[in-house]
Amino acid sequence: MRKKILGPLVILLIMAAGEIIAAGQSKPRAITTNKNKLLTLAVQGQIAPAQPARSYTATWDGRPKLAIGIGGINYNLKIGDKVFGWANGDRATVGVAAEGIGEDRFSSAWLTYTCIGNKAEVISGEAARTKGFYIGRHAGSDDLIWFPKNAVEKLALNDKIQVKARGVGLKIEGFEDVRVNKLSPELLEKMGITIERGQLVVPVVMEIPGHIMGSGLGFPFIEALDYDVQTTCPEIVEEYGLEKLRLGDLVAIKGHYDVYAPGRYEGAVTIGVVIHGFSDLAGHGPGMNPVLSALPGKIKTRLDPNANTAHYLGIRAK
Repeated sequence: MRKKILGPLVILLIMAAGEIIAAGQSKPRAITTNKNKLLTLAVQGQIAPAQPARSYTATWDGRPKLAIGIGGINYNLKIGDKVFGWANGDRATVGVAAEGIGEDRFSSAWLTYTCIGNKAEVISGEAARTKGFYIGRHAGSDDLIWFPKNAVEKLALNDKIQVKARGVGLKIEGFEDVRVNKLSPELLEKMGITIERGQLVVPVVMEIPGHIMGSGLGFPFIEALDYDVQTTCPEIVEEYGLEKLRLGDLVAIKGHYDVYAPGRYEGAVTIGVVIHGFSDLAGHGPGMNPVLSALPGKIKTRLDPNANTAHYLGIRAK
């Protein structure tokens, strides 16, 4: 009799234990990183002038346009603002644009080592000792820095900026095969990423298909890259709600694997940060810095309208 009773009891206890373990495994948990093993280096740049519009350019549908907005000191476009709607704007950059000093602007330590969320400081001119954040890179142009508005009013072209560059080599423990690019460890930890059922769950404002990506595809050297969501087709803009995009938004690019250079990979996911405004030049649009990229099954997205670096860095209230 005792054997007959113990058998079912043991089975029930084993089943209950299994359910408890499974529940524990499915409970979201925070990520951990190798941040204590990262090098921190000083890199220096200087504020660069706005890129001149030497002539009219042709839009995707053949209209002439005097396009402005790249580089320099932007006084009124802020991180968190919409990417669309700026008069004559084309790939308009936010904040203060700077480039490396005395080095090739396409291969300097300034652009290679700087990561979104790194601390920046003005070290010359009237705004000296003002602190801010590195917020991203517009490839082929400049690196972008946020400073408080009162300091921006005191800045001048060629003022020098120093950044404590930290983030190259950053890995998420247990997900070492997920490419982390151009993110400071502090920002990565503030992004609300959790681990659930063996996947990274990443908050994003929207998901877009990889086939609408344009300028920048195939560009090598992922640390120096941004590439564009093409906004030259009004129907595509409407279908995916691209007019809602804001500077600093996190966006999931479906079917792209950006480990060394951006490219198509079925089922892969890349997370990008929107770094410059829209464009109506053929093949161009809002630019994104790839910050996370993984092969199929490693990243799951969660929609969150507040998934924006301005919120994570405390620059702008939700």
